[in-house]
Amino acid sequence: MKSVILFFFIALFMSQASQAQLKEATQLATLSPSIVVATSDIENHKKMHYLLSTVGYLGSYMITESYWKSILITLGAGIAKELIYDGLFGRGDALWEDMKWNTLGVGQGVVFTLALRF
Repeated sequence: MKSVILFFFIALFMSQASQAQLKEATQLATLSPSIVVATSDIENHKKMHYLLSTVGYLGSYMITESYWKSILITLGAGIAKELIYDGLFGRGDALWEDMKWNTLGVGQGVVFTLALRF
């Protein structure tokens, strides 16, 4: 009886429908850190850096279809924001901690796009 149940679960796991569900579950699981950050007690501007970097990476990946180009575009936009908008124009404080959150957001986007190829 145990071998029949085991065979049933193996056959179910190997079927196309379960493979699609496993793929979708993996993709959704890679976005869960974004949900945690959005609902956490982290300061609002840090959340914005993280989430906008994630969305910016995903948007540039949709256009370029290249991991490295998308990483460079998104981090370049973050650096430009810190140096030009915050530093030169004096609209805020140019903080490298903001770039840490930008990098974490880009990392989140990379993990998601890798999960799409799974």
